[in-house]
Amino acid sequence: MSDAKTDQNAATENPQPEAASSPAPPPIDPTQTHQVAEFKHDKALTTCRIDPAGRFVFAGAEDSNVYRWELATGEKTVLVGHESWVRSLDFSPDGERLYTAGWDGQLRWWVANAIQPESFRVVQAHHGFARWVQTSPCGKLLATCGNDKFVRVWDVATGTQLVEMTGHRRHPYAVAFHPTDGTLVSEDLMGEVFVWDPRKSRRVATIDASIMTGYDNKFAADMGGARDMCFSANGTTLACAGITNVVNSFAGQQDPIIVLIDWASQKITHHLQAKEKSTGIMWGIRFHPNGFLVGAVAKQNGRGELLFWKREDAPVAKPPAAGNGTVAQVAASEKPIELKSFHALQLDKCARGIDFTPDARRIAIAHNDGSVRVYEMAANKPAAAEKTAEQAPA
Repeated sequence: MSDAKTDQNAATENPQPEAASSPAPPPIDPTQTHQVAEFKHDKALTTCRIDPAGRFVFAGAEDSNVYRWELATGEKTVLVGHESWVRSLDFSPDGERLYTAGWDGQLRWWVANAIQPESFRVVQAHHGFARWVQTSPCGKLLATCGNDKFVRVWDVATGTQLVEMTGHRRHPYAVAFHPTDGTLVSEDLMGEVFVWDPRKSRRVATIDASIMTGYDNKFAADMGGARDMCFSANGTTLACAGITNVVNSFAGQQDPIIVLIDWASQKITHHLQAKEKSTGIMWGIRFHPNGFLVGAVAKQNGRGELLFWKREDAPVAKPPAAGNGTVAQVAASEKPIELKSFHALQLDKCARGIDFTPDARRIAIAHNDGSVRVYEMAANKPAAAEKTAEQAPA
């Protein structure tokens, strides 16, 4: 007993040092964005997404497969099944399921975190390309669009088609569910943005985003449409990424652009462009929780660019008071703000798609050279201080 008390007293008088706590990560700073990882493939990639748990990055490739890399280890897994390129990926809210839409017209279901994922459900979603898939906020529905000009809604649990909506005169390129109000949007080749009420299977509004299209005289073809589309988390703003000022689209002679649409008024409020003029295609757009926006570009010269914007850098002008101002003044007040990026990171290769990790500290970019590169939007962590052993007294 006395020995036990002695040991207890010694422990109380000489407590063991507490384990050193991990230093806080550097604050998010877009101007310090730098590459931290790279995952390689031998074919050009078409898109990429990070699962909601932040364990994997998935990418479509120009060999018709989908590839999965574990972010922590780089372990690579191939998902085989599509018969053409996969252009769009999305997940169930819990990250357990992966949904893929391919240019074979197929919509496929996968177990995202299986050791070797295999598709357990396939539907022929569209005749021709199935260009996009997105999961509804509740996780019970999937929306797709395709070259047959239809927008369709599917039951996740059974794969049954629930809704079919038509009205686009040209191919719709992307769809997005509003986070809260139950509506669905789609944008087509000519920059027409349709707002749908899937519950009533009808279109309720049309937004003119025709700045995102143009006619290529050399190839006698229309070029345009949304290469990416997403809502802000609170649903107040819709962002559409693509091209404008088309000269020769096949040669990359057009300008990358993002349009921001105010959801309450359903009017375009901003045109987002690079601070330094460059030609190419805006392939990706994301809203960051810290209030800035991030876009990814495939440039005409074969390289890429990661761009950052702050909307507060260009406040929307107030319109003239009722009954005041000329027609020109009123029209000018409604003109979208031209907002230039406050920072740009040059990329070695063209960007083909982007996504954030769940903590929004890192961004994955799919490239046309077959690589997914991961970038951290913060300064490098300071090197750990070297511990110097104390010298024993002589």
